[in-house]
Amino acid sequence: MKTKEKKFSFRSARIPTDPGCYLFWDKNDQLLYVGKAKHLRKRVSSYFGKKTTSPRIELMTSKIMKIETRTVGSDMEALILENNLIKEFQPRFNVRLKDDKNFVYLRITNEDFPKMEITRRLVRDGSTYIGPKTSAKEFRETVRFCQKFFRIKMTKASLDYYPLVITGGLENDQESYNKNVKMMTQFLRGQTSEVLKILTEKMKKFAVEKNFEAAAKTRDTIQSIEASTRKQTVQFDDNVNRDFVHFVRHENAAYIVRIAFRQGKLLDQNEFSFRAEEFLSDQEILESFLLQFYEKVQEMPSEIFVPVQLDDAEKTAQFLSEHFGNNEKMTILIPQRGEKKIVLDMTGKNAKLFTERKLLEEESHAQNFAKALPRLAEALNLKEVPRRMECFDISHLGGTSTVASQVVFISGEPKKSEYRRFTVKTLPDGKVDDFAAMNEILARRFARKDDKKFAEKFPDLIVIDGGKGQLSSVMKAVARFSKAKSFPKNFRPTKQIIALAKREEEIFLPNKKEPIELPFDDPALKLLQRIRDEAHRFAISFHRSVRDKKAIKSVLDDIPLIGGLTKKKLLQAFGSVGEIKKADKKDLLKVLSPKQLESLKKNL
Repeated sequence: MKTKEKKFSFRSARIPTDPGCYLFWDKNDQLLYVGKAKHLRKRVSSYFGKKTTSPRIELMTSKIMKIETRTVGSDMEALILENNLIKEFQPRFNVRLKDDKNFVYLRITNEDFPKMEITRRLVRDGSTYIGPKTSAKEFRETVRFCQKFFRIKMTKASLDYYPLVITGGLENDQESYNKNVKMMTQFLRGQTSEVLKILTEKMKKFAVEKNFEAAAKTRDTIQSIEASTRKQTVQFDDNVNRDFVHFVRHENAAYIVRIAFRQGKLLDQNEFSFRAEEFLSDQEILESFLLQFYEKVQEMPSEIFVPVQLDDAEKTAQFLSEHFGNNEKMTILIPQRGEKKIVLDMTGKNAKLFTERKLLEEESHAQNFAKALPRLAEALNLKEVPRRMECFDISHLGGTSTVASQVVFISGEPKKSEYRRFTVKTLPDGKVDDFAAMNEILARRFARKDDKKFAEKFPDLIVIDGGKGQLSSVMKAVARFSKAKSFPKNFRPTKQIIALAKREEEIFLPNKKEPIELPFDDPALKLLQRIRDEAHRFAISFHRSVRDKKAIKSVLDDIPLIGGLTKKKLLQAFGSVGEIKKADKKDLLKVLSPKQLESLKKNL
C-alpha cells in the first residue's frame, strides 16, 4: 500500500523574531535555499504571503518540507553564517558563480629564489598572486613574455624552456634575481615604465651592434606594451585601488563585469556569468557576487563602486576587509557624478555587450549542435544520430615513448571524465609504426566491452585520426573481435568506424574506395574536426609528460646514492638537471650529503 506523502504546513509562530539565517530543506534533506534577515519571522513569512507571484518562488516553496532557523547576535554574524552555509551546501536556489573554476592566477612563490606557477587556486600561503583572470589563453601569453624578459623560474622545471633557450640561462645571483621578480610583479600590476626603459636601452644597443632583427623584435614588444597602456580611457590621479562592478540580468542568470584600477591605472577587466534566480533582488545578487568573488582576490580595493544600494553596504565592506583583506578601510559606494560615474556607466555598457555576446554564443552553440549531429548521421548514412562518439590518436617522437589517446563526446560535447590514455606496449622503443600502434589500442578498447563499467558505453561512432592506411589497420583488430561476436548487435563496424585525414579533411569508410568530402563550413565536418583535434591535443599532452619523466629518469636515476626522495628534493630546489649541473657545492650540500655530492659530480 502506497503511503500518503506528508505535506508541509507553514506556521509563522514557530519562526523566531531574532536576526539570523533561515534554511529551506526539501523532502530528501537537500538544502534549497539559505537567507539572512534582521527579523527572521517577517522575512520567512514573506515567502508564503498571498501576494507572492513569482513562479520561481512558487516552485521553491512547493518543494519545502522543513524550515530551519539559526539565530545569531548581530547582522554581521548573520552575514558570516549565510556565507559559510552557501559555500558548504551550495543550495540550488542561491546565487552561484558559474565560472569560478575558470579563474587563473600567476602564483609567485615565497622563497629565496621565487618561482612562477599558473594555478586555478588562491591559497593564502605567503605567495604573491596576480589575478584572478578569466581569459586563461591571454594570461598564458603574458606569463610567457615574463619568462622571456625577466628570466624567472617556473615551479615545474619542464616549463623553463623560454629563459634557458632565449637568454642562455637563469639569473643565479639572488639579489639580481629578486630584483627581476619585483620588477615583473610591478609590470603585471600595470607599472610598465621601468620595463619600457630597459627595453628601449636594449633596442638601442642592438641597433648599435647592427643586430637589426633583435632590435626590430624589441621595438615590436615596446609598441605592444605601449598600445595596451594607451587603451586606458580613464586614469585616476590619486593612486587609490578601486573596482567598478556592474551587471545585466537575463532570465535566471546575471552577467557581471568587474573593472579593476590599481594605483590609479586600469589594470584588468573580468567577465562572469552568474546563476541568479528571478525572485532574487538586485541587492541580493550583487552582495552574493561580492562575497564569492573577493574571496578569490589577493590585492583588495579600497573602494568598490556598484550600481545599486546594498541592504547594508557598510557591513558587507567590513566583512570583505576583515575576512579577505588586511583589515584596511573599505567602502562600497554608488557614484552620482564625475569620473567615477563615467567609469561605472562604461562598466555597465561592457556588461551589456558581454551579455549579448554570451547569449549569442549559447544560441549559436545550440544551433550548431542541433544541426551537426543529424547532418553527420545523414553524411555517413547512419540509422540514428551518433550520441556517443570516441576518437583515437597516436603520439610519439621518432618512435620513442609511443602513446595513444581516447576522447569521448556525448551529444556533441566533450565528456572529459571518460577520456583515456594508453601506453603502447607491443612496439619496441624507437620503432615507428602508427598502424600497429592503432591496431593495438583499438584491440584493447574492444576488449573492454565485457567490463561492467564499459558495457553500456560502446560508441555509436568511432573516429580515427588518420587516413585510409590507418583505417585498414584498425579493421584488422575489428575482424578479430567480429569473429568472436564481441560487438553489440547494433554496432556495425563498416558503418560506424571512420577515419578523418588531416591534409584534405577527407572522411574514409571501410570498404569504400572514395572518401566522403564535405564542405569546409559543413557543421558535421566541424564536429569531426573538433573531436579529432581534441584527441590530438590530449595525446600530445600525455606524450610530453611521459617524455619528460623519461628524460629525468635517464639522467638522475642511474646515479649511485641518489634515491627517489633525494632526486625529488634536488629538482624542487634547483628546478632542472641543467641547474643542478651549474649549482654551487655549498648549495648542493643543503640537499646532499658529502658522499652523495661526490657521486653526483662523478656521474652527472
